[in-house]
Amino acid sequence: MYKVPVWLPIKSLGAVNVYAFSSDDGSLDLVDSGILSGRSITSFVTVLKRGGLDPCKIRNIYITHFHVDHSTMSLFLHRLSNARLFIGAGDYRVIEKGVESFVRGAVRLFIEHGMSREEAETIFKNHPAVRLADTYRELIDVEWNLLREDDEITLGKEKYRVIELPGHTPGHIGLLSSDGSKLFSGDVVLERITPHVTIHDWRDNPLKDYLDTLYRIKNLGVKVIHPGHREDITDPVRRINELLEHHKTRLGEILEVLRKEGRLTGYEIAKRIKWRVRYSGWNEYPYAERFFAMGEALAHLRYLEVEGLVTRKTCGASYCFASI
Repeated sequence: MYKVPVWLPIKSLGAVNVYAFSSDDGSLDLVDSGILSGRSITSFVTVLKRGGLDPCKIRNIYITHFHVDHSTMSLFLHRLSNARLFIGAGDYRVIEKGVESFVRGAVRLFIEHGMSREEAETIFKNHPAVRLADTYRELIDVEWNLLREDDEITLGKEKYRVIELPGHTPGHIGLLSSDGSKLFSGDVVLERITPHVTIHDWRDNPLKDYLDTLYRIKNLGVKVIHPGHREDITDPVRRINELLEHHKTRLGEILEVLRKEGRLTGYEIAKRIKWRVRYSGWNEYPYAERFFAMGEALAHLRYLEVEGLVTRKTCGASYCFASI
């Protein structure tokens, strides 16, 4: 296995990990692809060639989830090498229906929960997936191979099993080695980064999906996780426990805010949460981070509503929440 950190135009991340596996005939299998940008393509090809690998011999590309930093360079690589493309069935449905529509669903919820239409529309226009909407539309026309739970694949000379890990995206998948010791986790478990969970449809409960996914991985007993960003995770249980505690704390924080202040919109709650950021106020947040913050706040509020810990009611033109 050869790990290729591919440059990203996202300062908080820096790079995305693309994993390359070579076979005896020189062909390559990839886990994820990187983002479609000139600098990303250059960095990827340069590192591959430095390792003696030929990007024209890519055979298969396995996408863990549809986000721009993991999937969009696959269009270029497919055209370069005629590689076959694979993705989880759930995330393919997002691409098929339109990623813009998926993001629009989240933004619609932002407006319904107190954000001004003007701010929400600015967030929508600046969302990375919307900026690369043309690429996603072209990806619809590519033949995709859909992956589901327990499908078996080969990476280089090794056998892996597909496991469905929803929450970060609806159809996120992981790749588990045949001996159960290694997991390619995409963005489900990251070291020193808390993967974001955003709601796009109020009928869903993505935070519950994500927490269930964390418990599932914890019970797998894997020895090492190869994540989508940063370094390998050699103590998966420790890191998963940290992520579970993070969300428990966040849920408690939201309940405490509601107990102290009474009814609040989701937007008001998002601005009161103590996010781990360097900004002094909401107006300093870049639009991408406002998307993450608002989406995370609503995902946690939806979880609390389903658990019977908060109520959601109409307050004028918006929905607001109160603790029970």
